[in-house]
Amino acid sequence: MARVRSSRPVRLGARAAEIIRILSANGFEFLVDAAGFGRYSALVRWGARAWPGPRPKPTPASGEPLPVRLRIVLEQLGPTFVKGGQLLALRPDLLPPAYGEELRRLQAQASPFPAARARKIVESELGMPVGEAFASFEDEPFAAASLSQVHRAVRHDGRVVAVKVQRPDVEAAFDADLALLAIGAARLQRRVASSWSISPVDTIAELDRWSRRELDFRGEARTAQAVARMFSDDDDVVIPEVDTARTTRRVLTMDLVEGVHPTSAGALRGAGIDVDRVVETGTHAMVRQVFGFGLFHADPHPGNILVQPGGQVAFLDFGLFGRLDGRQRRHVGLVVWAMINGDLDQIADLLLRLAVLKPGADVRGFRDDISDLLNEWLGEAQRTSIPRLLLRALGAGGTHGVTFSADLVLLARALISLEATVVRLQPGEKLTDRLSPALPELKSLLLPSLESLKAAFSARSYDYLALALDLPEVLANLVPDRTSPEAPPPAPPPPPPPPSRVSKVGAAAGRATTTALAAGIGALAAHGLARWSGRSH
Repeated sequence: MARVRSSRPVRLGARAAEIIRILSANGFEFLVDAAGFGRYSALVRWGARAWPGPRPKPTPASGEPLPVRLRIVLEQLGPTFVKGGQLLALRPDLLPPAYGEELRRLQAQASPFPAARARKIVESELGMPVGEAFASFEDEPFAAASLSQVHRAVRHDGRVVAVKVQRPDVEAAFDADLALLAIGAARLQRRVASSWSISPVDTIAELDRWSRRELDFRGEARTAQAVARMFSDDDDVVIPEVDTARTTRRVLTMDLVEGVHPTSAGALRGAGIDVDRVVETGTHAMVRQVFGFGLFHADPHPGNILVQPGGQVAFLDFGLFGRLDGRQRRHVGLVVWAMINGDLDQIADLLLRLAVLKPGADVRGFRDDISDLLNEWLGEAQRTSIPRLLLRALGAGGTHGVTFSADLVLLARALISLEATVVRLQPGEKLTDRLSPALPELKSLLLPSLESLKAAFSARSYDYLALALDLPEVLANLVPDRTSPEAPPPAPPPPPPPPSRVSKVGAAAGRATTTALAAGIGALAAHGLARWSGRSH
């Protein structure tokens, strides 16, 4: 939860007045009233008029549709609210599609901060003068965002690097905003909890956790290193190397990767790059990230990708990555497989295996909505893309208490972003056209290998051993004791009919199944006992 004590009361009061003024000026006064701060808005408006300094400029949000107005207001409110909007964009079960699509466009534009402050932060974090850490350090950043800016530098060994420096006082600003949001969320939840399907307090707590992770650059560095290991055997995928000696909580140093952003086919062809190879490499890399490794770039848009002269694809910005465990990867793979193959009647069942059901969840209603969604999709002359269909399916459970993890929504968003890049480079082509040839590889990634079965058994060997040891007792409880003297003798059964061929086959199958089960459990028990015995020595 946000740390209220880290911000002074005067700063909190001034920031609260600014938030109320921006919300009220753009038609969101109902949110101020809902949180119980309505009586302060008139005072804030009076203060703005009486303030001797320059009057605040009119905001550009008036007259825009409500989703656009919400995006503009969040951008005006600053980085904390931009991050909150991005978090809401990952919850299609909470927001109508128009809002989610608009919030995906959130950008927190920021001017560069002075180079002297950037140098001071670098020296404080690295514990040495900038001249000792780098042979040269360019004062003018080549990129600036709401949380940081990036400078080009050269190490003493001649290696060119990008140095990402966190903005001064940005954490204090987050502290103040999150403290105010926590107060507002608590008041809002007390007033309108019965009419909301979400918990405002829990939502702000999730925003707090997410923001804290992004403010620590060491997590981004670890993700980049993990992705680099994943693609160490692939010469077509480039991951910039992290300079761990020059990376801290507020400074991230990585190799500077240069190339062409894939904004258009013409830009790539002008650089002598094979467009088809770039699309194939990028799609294959995302398939491996999602289904092979379960660690995937959540925003593969052209700004986060560079293409090198030889056609190699370089991924940039490792702050937002999704994670899927083995079970999720298998079931998501089956959903995508079913969508590509047109096995639409299986999709609801596959999605429910990925869902978390709230108390009183309406599973039947969810199935009906998925059926309607798929029938609508089949009836469209120009069908929407499969990634967008997946996102709509994930959002369909919100009104039925069928929820999905943020990582699954991140995956759908990532596939939408990837498809947009594919269409940008090859108009008229959809991601499905590129995924279909990858089905054999997807199948090999989904089907368990001998190595994965060994790993699964190794991880659960004691469970299997316990099951084998407990099996006699379990079977004794399931099968009635025919020899007990207290039990009355059973009535003689009627004479059985002559066995048909089907019943003989069924009986044989039952015996075979029982025998196979017993053999399997016995093998597991023997292997487990051998492992246990070997470890005990």
